[in-house]
Amino acid sequence: MPDNNNFNELLIHTLKQIHVRLDRLEAKVDEKTDKADLKAVEQRFDNVENRLDSAENRLDRVESCLDRIESGVGAIKWTIGVGLAAIGVLMAVLKVF
Repeated sequence: MPDNNNFNELLIHTLKQIHVRLDRLEAKVDEKTDKADLKAVEQRFDNVENRLDSAENRLDRVESCLDRIESGVGAIKWTIGVGLAAIGVLMAVLKVF
């Protein structure tokens, strides 16, 4: 029976070593999986950043267009104001005659 006891101890020891190695291997697989997941998330983040940049560029173009429209409206208001003033002066001058 002493041989059987040694065999059992050797078997238990071997199984413990296998368990430790499997734990290490599982940790490595988890680490690589986390890195792979992280790469996918980074790619998605880069895509979102690119979309935001393009949206920001569009917004800048829209703001520029709105500024030009505002300045055009301001010029039209000024022109109408000057035109009305000129018509008022002209009517005042014509009333005299």
